Amino acid sequence: MTTRRHFIWLLPASGAALLSACSDPAAPPGAPPPASSAEYPVPAPIPAPAPATTPAPAPTPTASGPMVEATDPAALALGYVALAANADKAKFPNFVEGSACASCALYQGAAGSKAGPCPLFAGKQVAAAGWCGSYVKKAT
Repeated sequence: MTTRRHFIWLLPASGAALLSACSDPAAPPGAPPPASSAEYPVPAPIPAPAPATTPAPAPTPTASGPMVEATDPAALALGYVALAANADKAKFPNFVEGSACASCALYQGAAGSKAGPCPLFAGKQVAAAGWCGSYVKKAT
Protein backbone atom coordinates (compact mmCIF):
# COMPACT_ATOMS: atom_id res chain seq x y z
CA MET A 1 0.00 0.00 0.00
CA THR A 2 1.68 3.07 -1.17
CA THR A 3 -1.19 5.49 -1.64
CA ARG A 4 -4.43 6.42 -0.06
CA ARG A 5 -6.18 5.77 -3.38
CA HIS A 6 -4.96 2.17 -3.35
CA PHE A 7 -6.22 1.71 0.22
CA ILE A 8 -9.68 3.08 -0.66
CA TRP A 9 -9.80 0.70 -3.64
CA LEU A 10 -9.02 -2.30 -1.40
CA LEU A 11 -11.49 -1.40 1.37
CA PRO A 12 -14.73 -2.62 -0.36
CA ALA A 13 -13.04 -5.80 -1.54
CA SER A 14 -11.79 -6.65 1.95
CA GLY A 15 -15.24 -5.94 3.42
CA ALA A 16 -16.90 -8.30 0.94
CA ALA A 17 -14.34 -11.00 1.75
CA LEU A 18 -14.97 -10.57 5.46
CA LEU A 19 -18.75 -10.85 5.01
CA SER A 20 -18.47 -13.99 2.92
CA ALA A 21 -16.15 -15.58 5.50
CA CYS A 22 -18.62 -14.89 8.32
CA SER A 23 -21.74 -16.15 6.52
CA ASP A 24 -23.21 -19.69 6.73
CA PRO A 25 -21.79 -21.72 3.79
CA ALA A 26 -24.84 -24.09 3.73
CA ALA A 27 -27.35 -21.28 3.25
CA PRO A 28 -27.87 -19.99 -0.29
CA PRO A 29 -26.97 -16.34 -0.83
CA GLY A 30 -29.81 -13.98 0.05
CA ALA A 31 -31.69 -16.60 2.11
CA PRO A 32 -33.21 -15.41 5.41
CA PRO A 33 -31.64 -16.76 8.59
CA PRO A 34 -33.25 -19.80 10.22
CA ALA A 35 -36.27 -18.97 12.39
CA SER A 36 -35.32 -21.05 15.41
CA SER A 37 -32.32 -23.24 15.86
CA ALA A 38 -30.23 -24.60 18.70
CA GLU A 39 -27.22 -23.04 16.97
CA TYR A 40 -28.76 -19.57 17.29
CA PRO A 41 -30.37 -19.30 20.74
CA VAL A 42 -32.97 -16.60 21.24
CA PRO A 43 -31.75 -13.95 23.70
CA ALA A 44 -33.75 -13.29 26.84
CA PRO A 45 -36.00 -10.24 26.68
CA ILE A 46 -34.54 -7.06 28.06
CA PRO A 47 -36.29 -6.12 31.31
CA ALA A 48 -38.06 -2.79 31.46
CA PRO A 49 -36.14 -0.07 33.26
CA ALA A 50 -37.08 0.58 36.85
CA PRO A 51 -39.34 3.58 37.36
CA ALA A 52 -37.44 6.77 38.00
CA THR A 53 -37.18 7.74 41.62
CA THR A 54 -36.71 11.21 42.91
CA PRO A 55 -33.30 11.82 44.42
CA ALA A 56 -33.07 12.08 48.16
CA PRO A 57 -33.02 15.65 49.38
CA ALA A 58 -29.70 17.03 50.48
CA PRO A 59 -29.17 16.59 54.17
CA THR A 60 -29.94 19.68 56.14
CA PRO A 61 -27.62 20.74 58.90
CA THR A 62 -28.70 19.39 62.24
CA ALA A 63 -27.75 20.27 65.74
CA SER A 64 -26.32 16.83 66.34
CA GLY A 65 -22.76 15.69 66.38
CA PRO A 66 -19.82 16.09 68.70
CA MET A 67 -18.39 19.45 69.59
CA VAL A 68 -15.10 20.50 68.02
CA GLU A 69 -12.26 19.93 70.45
CA ALA A 70 -9.50 22.52 70.83
CA THR A 71 -6.98 19.75 70.03
CA ASP A 72 -8.64 18.89 66.71
CA PRO A 73 -6.11 19.43 63.85
CA ALA A 74 -8.57 21.59 61.88
CA ALA A 75 -9.33 23.64 65.01
CA LEU A 76 -5.63 24.19 65.63
CA ALA A 77 -5.03 25.21 62.02
CA LEU A 78 -7.90 27.73 62.06
CA GLY A 79 -7.26 29.01 65.59
CA TYR A 80 -10.73 27.90 66.78
CA VAL A 81 -11.62 28.71 70.39
CA ALA A 82 -14.91 27.90 72.12
CA LEU A 83 -15.07 31.40 73.58
CA ALA A 84 -14.28 34.30 71.22
CA ALA A 85 -12.75 36.37 74.04
CA ASN A 86 -9.98 33.73 74.30
CA ALA A 87 -8.86 34.20 70.67
CA ASP A 88 -5.13 34.80 70.21
CA LYS A 89 -5.16 38.42 69.07
CA ALA A 90 -1.42 38.43 68.37
CA LYS A 91 -1.65 35.41 66.07
CA PHE A 92 -4.94 36.51 64.46
CA PRO A 93 -4.88 40.29 63.99
CA ASN A 94 -8.14 40.09 61.97
CA PHE A 95 -10.05 39.30 65.20
CA VAL A 96 -12.63 41.98 66.00
CA GLU A 97 -14.17 42.31 69.43
CA GLY A 98 -17.78 41.14 69.39
CA SER A 99 -17.32 38.66 66.54
CA ALA A 100 -18.38 35.06 67.23
CA CYS A 101 -19.45 31.97 65.33
CA ALA A 102 -23.14 32.87 65.75
CA SER A 103 -22.59 36.00 63.62
CA CYS A 104 -20.42 34.20 61.02
CA ALA A 105 -21.69 33.51 57.49
CA LEU A 106 -20.44 29.91 57.74
CA TYR A 107 -22.33 29.10 60.96
CA GLN A 108 -25.34 26.85 60.24
CA GLY A 109 -26.89 26.66 63.70
CA ALA A 110 -30.35 27.98 64.47
CA ALA A 111 -30.63 31.52 65.76
CA GLY A 112 -30.27 31.55 69.53
CA SER A 113 -28.75 28.07 69.74
CA LYS A 114 -25.66 27.46 71.87
CA ALA A 115 -23.94 25.36 69.17
CA GLY A 116 -24.37 24.45 65.52
CA PRO A 117 -22.65 22.87 62.54
CA CYS A 118 -19.97 24.58 60.51
CA PRO A 119 -18.80 23.35 57.07
CA LEU A 120 -15.18 23.90 58.11
CA PHE A 121 -15.56 21.17 60.74
CA ALA A 122 -17.58 18.49 58.89
CA GLY A 123 -19.83 16.44 61.16
CA LYS A 124 -19.00 18.51 64.24
CA GLN A 125 -20.53 21.45 66.02
CA VAL A 126 -18.96 24.72 67.02
CA ALA A 127 -19.94 26.87 69.97
CA ALA A 128 -22.06 29.88 69.02
CA ALA A 129 -19.79 31.96 71.28
CA GLY A 130 -16.66 30.57 69.58
CA TRP A 131 -14.42 32.08 66.92
CA CYS A 132 -11.87 30.95 64.29
CA GLY A 133 -9.54 32.57 61.79
CA SER A 134 -12.00 31.98 58.93
CA TYR A 135 -14.64 34.23 60.47
CA VAL A 136 -16.72 36.12 57.88
CA LYS A 137 -19.41 38.47 59.12
CA LYS A 138 -22.95 37.55 58.01
CA ALA A 139 -24.49 39.90 55.49
CA THR A 140 -27.38 41.78 56.99
